[in-house]
Amino acid sequence: MAAPVRSLRRHISLRWQAVVAGLGIMLMSAFLVQSAGAYNTVLVAAAGGTFVEADVGGPRYINPVLCQFNQVDSDISALVFSGLTRRDERGNVVPDLATSWDISPDGKRYTFHLRNDAFWHDGLPVSAEDVAFTVGVLQSPDYPGPPNLARLWRDVKVTVFDERTVSFDLPEPYSPFLAYTDVGILPAHVLKNTPVTELTKSEFNRLPIGSGPYVVVEADAEHVLLHPSSRYYGEAPYLSAFEFRFFHDQGEALRAYERGEVSGIADVAPEYLSEVASSKTLVVYSASIARLEMVLLNLKSASATFLGDRSLRVALMLGLDRQALVTHVLEGRGVPAHAPFASYSWALNPNGLSYSYDPAQAAKILDAQGWMDHDGDGIRDKDGQRLQFTLLVPDERSAKAVGQEIARQWRTIGVATEVKAVPFVELVEKHLQARQFDAALVDLSVSGDPDPYILWHSSQAQPGGQNYAAFVNPEADKLLESARREPDREKRQKMYYRFQDIFAEELPALPLYYPVYTYAVDQSVHGVELGPLVEPYDRFRSLPGWYVNYRRLRVREGSEGSVGLGKLAPILQPSTLGPEVSGRPGG
Repeated sequence: MAAPVRSLRRHISLRWQAVVAGLGIMLMSAFLVQSAGAYNTVLVAAAGGTFVEADVGGPRYINPVLCQFNQVDSDISALVFSGLTRRDERGNVVPDLATSWDISPDGKRYTFHLRNDAFWHDGLPVSAEDVAFTVGVLQSPDYPGPPNLARLWRDVKVTVFDERTVSFDLPEPYSPFLAYTDVGILPAHVLKNTPVTELTKSEFNRLPIGSGPYVVVEADAEHVLLHPSSRYYGEAPYLSAFEFRFFHDQGEALRAYERGEVSGIADVAPEYLSEVASSKTLVVYSASIARLEMVLLNLKSASATFLGDRSLRVALMLGLDRQALVTHVLEGRGVPAHAPFASYSWALNPNGLSYSYDPAQAAKILDAQGWMDHDGDGIRDKDGQRLQFTLLVPDERSAKAVGQEIARQWRTIGVATEVKAVPFVELVEKHLQARQFDAALVDLSVSGDPDPYILWHSSQAQPGGQNYAAFVNPEADKLLESARREPDREKRQKMYYRFQDIFAEELPALPLYYPVYTYAVDQSVHGVELGPLVEPYDRFRSLPGWYVNYRRLRVREGSEGSVGLGKLAPILQPSTLGPEVSGRPGG
């Protein structure tokens, strides 16, 4: 009987093992099904790809101390070089090559401490000697750059304490000084044997060595190709290359986009907005920019002496419908302005004195001043003089359209305006600097520190200064002088608030609007963000996060937005995509 019993036990044991194994398989299958249902496949940003931007113009000097006269140069230089500081989207000064700085109690010494992980593109470390060398170029009598930049640095004493510490001693306190330390630093070891007189002829301006996030690989009249710098201390970008491609006008740039040659178009002009907006593949980004469009009046004009009359200037201001100008001429790409400060500036008083469109009140003021239409031709006159003057505008399509609209509006109150378009260089050199104009449409940069001394202080009304309006007001002078010496921001703000009211009362210029910067980018490019811009090159502030390539990633359901997954694309739908995808999901 022993053998049958053992056989029966073995049979029962095998059946029990089969049951256990079956249960295990069932449980594992259920787990796998549950696990599969708990995960999603998503596309996330991947490295690689090239962004090609269309720009109008071309490069001359990819050099941070020579780039100020050409926007293309400034844009490229911003990606190739670094300054001690940079400005955030509110215009505040923040660290860049410098990690920190100290200001002496008397406000005359600024000491900067440099980071220890900054390197030139050729591998050498950035040092305080490079900072001193750059300032030396700016201080040279032969420096060919902006005169105002040279004047600012001319009397600054530079002291190098060690490789990472440098100080600037000012002859007197100057509160806006910090805003000027964002100028790009030059490599002393590369340029120390190049005389300042020869700087504009140097090959360095075509293939420079900087310390910024990108390296110039190729450069000619048609394009500039940049690659990310492996030595840059900041965030590494997804893109493997950024290319600037140059065109004569934005019409050419748009045709190039339609042919698939470029990925985006910089600074879209108002006259091309409707065409860009109608594109099914372009995404339009808009942001405020620290610029201010004004009609500058020559208070000492020999041909239009009536512009020296404050009441008449008020009438001209009341006769301007700035909102209509923005709506109809700029297609909404602007914000009406009321003061000589940036729209985001802490110096701007939002409740300060301002003017609304009131042609009836403008007519009353002109009537009271004796300007009447005596001969019935629609234009006012007084003592045989017609109320007529010339408005100079840059020879650009959008500027001419703005000028014509201003002339149309003023004609409704009996003022005749001849709009004359001239090349920009001629406008500045032959008219503004020579004080040979009645009125001029100007686009002012109001970036950085709000100090408007060089534009409105009476000392700058002399030849060589930039007070082209010949504005003279003793109270305004005192406020501008005190504000640039005052280190306390709240006290400076009160001074600028008062100056703003004086400006509105006197109207040496008529504020029109703050332009809006428009950037058109192909829909296949993701991660683009456009916040308030201090300068046009601030459109690159989010550049490290731009991407055109994707990779597949399996993530637990509900964790798509978890930290560490990078920039997630929409959940993957097609099952035929490989591990890496270029362009839009599914494209």
